Amino acid sequence: MSSDDWYRNNKWNDEIEALFYEKLKRARSQRDQYIIIQTSHLSESFPLISLQLIDEYFEKRKDKFDDVRAYWAQSIAFMNLGDIDKAMEAYRAILKREEEFPNHQTTAYVDYPYIVATKAIESEYQNVLSVLTKHHSRLMFPLDKFKWHASFALINNDYEQAVLALDVAKVKRSGFRFHQDVGLVGKEHVNVIKVLCKIGT
Repeated sequence: MSSDDWYRNNKWNDEIEALFYEKLKRARSQRDQYIIIQTSHLSESFPLISLQLIDEYFEKRKDKFDDVRAYWAQSIAFMNLGDIDKAMEAYRAILKREEEFPNHQTTAYVDYPYIVATKAIESEYQNVLSVLTKHHSRLMFPLDKFKWHASFALINNDYEQAVLALDVAKVKRSGFRFHQDVGLVGKEHVNVIKVLCKIGT
């Protein structure tokens, strides 16, 4: 086991948990960070464990530096548990935290609306449309642009936005000199693309 594997576990059992807390006791200045990194590795496969660790982080954290990452892992964990309401609450918490600390930014401004749009969570429509409009200037990668246009298209059944989303989905190079394959629209969006094709024709 390498020196940092103890807080990057993708599996969880009594033995792993015991070792994690044994190591965590010795970590003082970076304790919060280690907990949050571990939660991010468990939020999909072990969402309940991830949420327990996040609760521990919020109860014992020394500052709010890692709050954004905590809310991010929380949103993923709740989504994997099928608790949409709490997942939406976590996404809103991310955006609120980003407003307070602009240097800590994520892609929640497009991920949150995209989830709302693709899952047709109508109670969130008004808020996510406001979020999309407010953060339009932050768009950078093709995937971000795709989610932005697709969200508008799906929520409003908007032909023009659907066409724009489909155009972005065809982009094969990011436009960044050294990271041409970063931030492209992947195969995991194929079902949404099919829906957009119906709207955009």
